[in-house]
Amino acid sequence: MSTAGRFLTWTSPRYVPLPLPRPAGALWLVWRQHRVFYLATLALAALAGAWAAWQHHLLVTGVESYAGHCGPDPFCGRPVPDAVRTVLHRAPAVLNSLPLVVAALLGAPLFAQDIERGTHRLAWTQSIGRAEWVVAKLLVASAVTAVAALLITAPVSWWWSTVWHGRATTGSPGVAWRQLAAGNDWPFFEYTGTVGIAHLLLALLTGATAGLLLRRVVPAVAVGAAAAWALRTALRWLRPRLLPAGVRPAPTVDYPPLPPNTWHLGGGYLRTDGTLTAHAPCPSPYPGNPQSACLHAHGIRGPYTRDLRPAQFLPLHLAETALCLVLALVLAFVCVLCVRRVAAR
Repeated sequence: MSTAGRFLTWTSPRYVPLPLPRPAGALWLVWRQHRVFYLATLALAALAGAWAAWQHHLLVTGVESYAGHCGPDPFCGRPVPDAVRTVLHRAPAVLNSLPLVVAALLGAPLFAQDIERGTHRLAWTQSIGRAEWVVAKLLVASAVTAVAALLITAPVSWWWSTVWHGRATTGSPGVAWRQLAAGNDWPFFEYTGTVGIAHLLLALLTGATAGLLLRRVVPAVAVGAAAAWALRTALRWLRPRLLPAGVRPAPTVDYPPLPPNTWHLGGGYLRTDGTLTAHAPCPSPYPGNPQSACLHAHGIRGPYTRDLRPAQFLPLHLAETALCLVLALVLAFVCVLCVRRVAAR
């Protein structure tokens, strides 16, 4: 039997003209064992996605109402719509916890629970090898995680796209979007599109690896969540370094205004010889004491900014997705190797 044949069979339902794949062997066993938990996970993700889609509707109608009352005046005194606070300020705190939840509740018990209870021996005595058992568990859990992640990241991507396009709109709606959503929404980056799915798959593999190494559920939950947090922190540090940031010199001695949807990474001062410096040996300007003369006296042309532009969003998105998937595959390979050390009796 081929490798694929050990996991899938092809059936022809009565009303479907083409044969469809159906889990078999170890895949069927794993799905039957955990189907209630996985179906509950998908149901919760669907509810979260529906709530996020409803918040998108409230966000758009709230900003449109704000624009209708305020017109071109960005400071009309009208309160900020609650949906804006929910989407841009409250939701990120919940989204930040998703990798930890996936690592602790989906990943850590994946192997640790069976090994702690001894039920892994039953699977190994049913003509299912160790590596096959690991691969089947990872495939089913990864498929459930990917679908659940898609249900959540799709409306979050819709949020992000609406905010970005709203800031670029002209007239009163554009003024309202730039006023209400003036902050940096690049923190939504890791929960949009394919990179959102890849982050949660990496968290799943992180928790699963911790469970297979520790073989106890409670320690694996703690270590898996901590490792997922550490990985996410490292990826956030690495993210602005995956692509070269643009250096934009200012035409005057004042810092230039940032274009909409730009990720500002910092800045400093540009010397006349082309080198960069973080600080200028000049006092802050005040009436009667302009800073330009001091800057020119020290050989400084003016300030500059370092930032990632909106055009770099997609390349950065693809680069981080690939990085997360490679790390997840490495952890999956570690699981296949480490299962050999688990006692069969």
